[in-house]
Amino acid sequence: MWLDDGAVKAITIGGKSLLAAGITRVEGEFQAQDAVKLCDPTGTEIARGLVNYSSEEIRRVQGQQSTELANILGYAGADTIVHRDNLVVTL
Repeated sequence: MWLDDGAVKAITIGGKSLLAAGITRVEGEFQAQDAVKLCDPTGTEIARGLVNYSSEEIRRVQGQQSTELANILGYAGADTIVHRDNLVVTL
């Protein structure tokens, strides 16, 4: 997944979770709980994490606010795409 600059800073400097709003692109197919590479806007890997949603679901919610996830997906799930407890910075 590719992230915007704000998400990169939040993860690498702020120790935050990845939210849907910070995702700019999803590549490949994966399921919830799979380990996924997280890349900066240039495609450089900055972290890896266990996702809470499948690639199809993340494509539907990328760029959206966390409060909208349940409305878009049709069910209430996690507020985060990758929780900080399931994320390792690789930079």
